[in-house]
Amino acid sequence: MRVNFILRGMVLVALVGLFFGPTSAKAQEKTTLDQYVDKYWAEKRDIKVIQKRLFQKDGRFEVALFSGIIPNDEFYLYFPVGGRVAYYISEDIGLELFGSYMFDSQSDLADFLDTEMNLKSHLPQSLRWTAGLEGLWSPLHGKLGFFTSKLAHFDWHLAIGVGALGTQVRTREQGGAEKAKTDVAGNVGTGLNVYFDENWSARLEYRHYFYAAEGGGVSYPAELTLGVSYFFD
Repeated sequence: MRVNFILRGMVLVALVGLFFGPTSAKAQEKTTLDQYVDKYWAEKRDIKVIQKRLFQKDGRFEVALFSGIIPNDEFYLYFPVGGRVAYYISEDIGLELFGSYMFDSQSDLADFLDTEMNLKSHLPQSLRWTAGLEGLWSPLHGKLGFFTSKLAHFDWHLAIGVGALGTQVRTREQGGAEKAKTDVAGNVGTGLNVYFDENWSARLEYRHYFYAAEGGGVSYPAELTLGVSYFFD
């Protein structure tokens, strides 16, 4: 009787071991696996939080230097070099003074008329400088991600303004004498500012100028420039 009781107890212990032992091991193994899986996905889900705007323009000045090209003239290729000074009355609205001097290079057509046809006196007026005042409106602000770890802040703006444009005009007299002329000019354009920090940015601009051409009609040189801006209070 006692032997039967002992045998029954041993069988019961063995059954309990078979039932709970593997389950406990599996549970421990699953727990360890879950830890590795959670750690893996936690690294994958490590997302950089987009911070607040890097720059503030309200009540600040912007000083910019730029250079560029005016390619849409049949007789000359222009290379403007100039500067801008802007004051922002809000984050989105600014007033800007601008000015530039135009270096030029004659096109192949102009060289042909000048050397082969001896028509230098009949070449049209050429640009020399421009200056004016314009308003800036920046309706779009955003951030660009680079290599999943770097953020660049930018804004996109529209510009409209009025000013003066200086030209050099060749007369039709013998020898092609030149005279300076100043015209009222308007301009419209758009641009993009990409900010490196709270003070420095790169500024890309595209503009059209409009002025009364010598001999009638309207000239509309298109200008593309790239510059560097510095912001200060």
